[in-house]
Amino acid sequence: MAKRSIGMVLTPESSDNKKKEGKDYIETVMNSIEFPLLDRTAQNSVISTTPNDLSNWSRLSSLWPLLYGTSCCFIEFASLIGSRFDFDRYGLVPRSSPRQADLILTAGTVTMKMAPSLVRLYEQMPEPKYVIAMGACTITGGMFSTDSYSTVRGVDKLIPVDVYLPGCPPKPEAIMDAITKLRKKVSREIYEDRIGSQQENRYFTTNHKFHVEQSTHTGNYDQGLLYQSPSTSEIPSETFFKKQKFSIFPRICELGKAGCFCAVQDNKQRVNLHKFHRQFEILIRMWERSRRCRVVYPLG
Repeated sequence: MAKRSIGMVLTPESSDNKKKEGKDYIETVMNSIEFPLLDRTAQNSVISTTPNDLSNWSRLSSLWPLLYGTSCCFIEFASLIGSRFDFDRYGLVPRSSPRQADLILTAGTVTMKMAPSLVRLYEQMPEPKYVIAMGACTITGGMFSTDSYSTVRGVDKLIPVDVYLPGCPPKPEAIMDAITKLRKKVSREIYEDRIGSQQENRYFTTNHKFHVEQSTHTGNYDQGLLYQSPSTSEIPSETFFKKQKFSIFPRICELGKAGCFCAVQDNKQRVNLHKFHRQFEILIRMWERSRRCRVVYPLG
């Protein structure tokens, strides 16, 4: 009975037995891309590469991140340390010092007060270094981007970003996908091109092409927007109340526990402030907060 090789590469001894017996045999190779050992030569057994590719392969397999977490997005990244996701299998070893890290992962809101510290940490990292912006607050400012006076509208205004990871907060699976995309980017980049790009441009990309287009800004402004109406503090109270089409206060307002009231006349819209000045001032301040303006009213 002929010898068969199941689940392993056929050895030269079994091949000789096959030739002697002249019967069919089953050849199962572990890697279908590779040739059998009998057909291999010295040239097929040598892997040719370049120092740049070897350097990229070593760097993508051993990214050491510096965790810069300032808000709730960092809690999602903390779940990667556990055994369920286990980011150690990607070669990620968190570092507490920027001088031993080559990847900084920013998670959370970046304030104006923390911006100099973030830039200082990035400058202390050795080249080549990479940045992952994690979360909506890091990328665009998030919910603080409209009315906050102390929030940076995007971390890319401070340091160059390699991978943007949107979400509020991003899931751990999305973080692993961002790390995978960064590894692919590292594997195909050239170190000299990256240094030159950082000196000329803020953003470094390997696939995107920038096209020069004509600006949509024509330099013509709407003259109506440039006109500034006089402040309400400069308008007399009679003129201000005359232009209003609505009644500022109800006809009779109950003020105080004593049942005092202030009457508003329909014809002149003037308020008697001799006795109830304090109560009227409270109502004026409440109306100013709702209308965001300033009113000058007569005292007598």
